[in-house]
Amino acid sequence: MQALLILNLIVPFVMLLAAFQLRKHPVTDMQSHSGYNTPTSRKSKVQWDYAQKIAPDIFQHFGKVFLFVEILLCVALFALDIDVNVAVIIGAIVGFCGLFLGFWNTEKSIKENCPE
Repeated sequence: MQALLILNLIVPFVMLLAAFQLRKHPVTDMQSHSGYNTPTSRKSKVQWDYAQKIAPDIFQHFGKVFLFVEILLCVALFALDIDVNVAVIIGAIVGFCGLFLGFWNTEKSIKENCPE
């Protein structure tokens, strides 16, 4: 049953995988529907290029941080003998907060550093 705690690591691993793919295969075509593709990043070619440049670094950073946080959280919840279902829900909430922060930080950086 404690093996379910591994589910808490999915979001940070996906963030790290996305960062790796965005860095390894940068997208230059705005029409490809790939890469870091949000309404803010599609407003202009300058914003698009900037988003493709910074998104891998931001997602890698948050992926590493939240992977560490999730591991510590899983150990703490396991040590405190919290029900596994509750631990998975808490981990999912923390993971999605990390994902939200990755997108929010990228969007904020695009808006601050690229004039419309």
